[in-house]
Amino acid sequence: MRAERTGHTESAARPAPGKPLARDVALVGVFLAIIAVVGYIERQIPLSLTVPGVHLGLSNAVILLSLYLFRPCTSLCLALLKCALMAALAGGMSSFLYSLSGSMLSFLAMWLLLKWVKAPVAVSAAGATLHVVGQYLAAAAVIHNASLLAMLPVPALLGAASGVLTGVLVKCALPKIRALRIQSNRRPPQ
Repeated sequence: MRAERTGHTESAARPAPGKPLARDVALVGVFLAIIAVVGYIERQIPLSLTVPGVHLGLSNAVILLSLYLFRPCTSLCLALLKCALMAALAGGMSSFLYSLSGSMLSFLAMWLLLKWVKAPVAVSAAGATLHVVGQYLAAAAVIHNASLLAMLPVPALLGAASGVLTGVLVKCALPKIRALRIQSNRRPPQ
């Protein structure tokens, strides 16, 4: 009856297949803004005194959240935008290359793991570890020196520890964000 009163059909309320909902587009924008702020703050924390290039990786929590909330292609776009944004804000081309290689290896691992392992902490730890591996592989390729990979175990362990922290954040945030998305699907009474 409501469709007849307003002149809209039931299908007009839903987007066409393959089209994102406006709220999902807005949420991707919010996620990208969070990535920018968290990434900037992370770069101000001097963790790289012990191991070059090490940071907490909290902005990767946003990518993991997106894998739980959106289609993989939307999350992949967000990961690519994260690489470009962080390079523009803080690094340049070499930063983009390292970020891209780490992010893509991490994204692939997390996306594949989510098919079998639903625990955010485990998925995040694996993703963070492989993010470090991807960055070191890119660095070794850029400087044409495979001996750089001998330093990989310590940053990989630090990455796994950081991934556990990020996974705990995602585990806490995920139910709240899902509840907000469900709540936003409800229409107010007329």
